[in-house]
Amino acid sequence: MKEFHQSNRRHAPGERPQRGLSQRERDYSKRQKRARKHLERMRSEPRSQAPFPLVLPAAVVVSLAIGVLFGSPLVATARSWIAGEPVRIEAISVRGTEYLSPAEIAEATGLPPSAEWASVDPREIVASLIAHPWIADARAIRLPTGRLLVHVSEQIPRALVAIGKPAQDFAVNREGMPFALADSRVPSGLPRLIPNTAVEPNATNQPMAGAIELAYRLPEFDLPLPSELFLSDEGDPTGFAFRLPNLKPRIILGHDHFDARLTSLSRLLETGLEEVAGSETLDLRFADQAVLRGAPSPKGAKQAATTRGRAASSRARPTG
Repeated sequence: MKEFHQSNRRHAPGERPQRGLSQRERDYSKRQKRARKHLERMRSEPRSQAPFPLVLPAAVVVSLAIGVLFGSPLVATARSWIAGEPVRIEAISVRGTEYLSPAEIAEATGLPPSAEWASVDPREIVASLIAHPWIADARAIRLPTGRLLVHVSEQIPRALVAIGKPAQDFAVNREGMPFALADSRVPSGLPRLIPNTAVEPNATNQPMAGAIELAYRLPEFDLPLPSELFLSDEGDPTGFAFRLPNLKPRIILGHDHFDARLTSLSRLLETGLEEVAGSETLDLRFADQAVLRGAPSPKGAKQAATTRGRAASSRARPTG
């Protein structure tokens, strides 16, 4: 569990640092709308919290017991309860983070330093958290001991896509939604999506989701993740197309028989044929054949077809 203490905040109470480009008005508005819907839904549901008179004595007893045994600062919190002084949120414990730091989570809660415990509504905390572009879902529990427990589910970047003019790279999750501008948090080597139409941030995109799902199956066939994923229209016979790292040709799979075609691709690449590496397009939509277009040859041939690693001509039509 990671932890952030409110005393470590560097900005004044109520002041939140600028996020720069990640707070572009259109994206921010969409995230705020999602957060408001979540808050409205949470407020409409009955709250199942223990009655306050039961929570308070238990918290005081536990705080005192831990303090006596371990010298914990919870003793001060218990004394505040007994003296009738307002208890304040002094620390935020965070779970579920890989890309965000405890300080970023603390900022995303929207809580000012040393916020009063009684004024903190966990539902509002959750709504603030999921408005952050990197947070997909969250839970928050306030403890009467002055600690806020936060568990977040982060967005997982699975690909990149360029959006806008000038183009800016966005991280895309498995649902095909560009959720945040790509920054240092995004791992290297993610596939780059190349759509044929404009893409909107903070909106799921089924064609991109399908391409990402298939791309992450390539390692099952001893193939690396694609470096590029090309999106085509539903009626385009090209179907799913991609390019592998350090390999020139654009590889065309079509719309079906993916397992068989990826198996054939893996076997073909094992042969190390020069015609494959030098071609412009590698089309796998033909039964038991891989058609190379734009492949150089000593005779200047424009097309070569490879069947199970052997060169052969083909007039077959694509199967899908």
